[in-house]
Amino acid sequence: MLVYEYPPKLSHSARQAKAIHDIEQHKKIRRGMIRNMAIAVTIIALSFFVEMVIVKLLLILIAGANAAVGLLLYRYGMMSFDAKVYTRIYDDHLEHSQRIGFSKRYLCFDVQYKDIEKSFQDPRGNLVVEFVQDHSAKVWTADENGGEKQDHEIKNNTVTLKFADTKAKLTLVNDFYDRINYPHKEYNVIEDEDDDYYTAEDKKWDSLGKHGL
Repeated sequence: MLVYEYPPKLSHSARQAKAIHDIEQHKKIRRGMIRNMAIAVTIIALSFFVEMVIVKLLLILIAGANAAVGLLLYRYGMMSFDAKVYTRIYDDHLEHSQRIGFSKRYLCFDVQYKDIEKSFQDPRGNLVVEFVQDHSAKVWTADENGGEKQDHEIKNNTVTLKFADTKAKLTLVNDFYDRINYPHKEYNVIEDEDDDYYTAEDKKWDSLGKHGL
């Protein structure tokens, strides 16, 4: 049974609204890239009026870096509209797809929870999954059209899942922690049973809570 899906299936009206929003966002990202390129060209033009070689080289390097940042931000921004990236959480297995860097290929997973020995998050917040020895997990790469599929070698029985949707990862670590063997902590809730000092009259004049906090 499907428990959570990203991107979610939308109604016709919702898809139209999202399409309009995506077009506006694309224009905004494109304007940012053009602005960075214009600044880079201006800096290069100014460098021709500078006689000192060191300063001229420094300006050219700054212009190149500015142009590179503009291109990277544009590429990264466009990845947020990538419909080929998905996460489908079922009650017995996980299907997931993520882009490989800035390329046009995708790393795809089809993993049964019973094949997961343990999981944890790395310093970047990605979910690292370690499989049991005789696992049946399927991992492959594909192009943006879903073709040219190639089996992906799983090194040390470990894969790293990168999520475009934070809620998908939180659903796994909070609701499926026992199935993916993710370290889970139960926190004790401290309740204040001695509330006699806070009278009904106090509550009447202090609508924000105790001591006005």
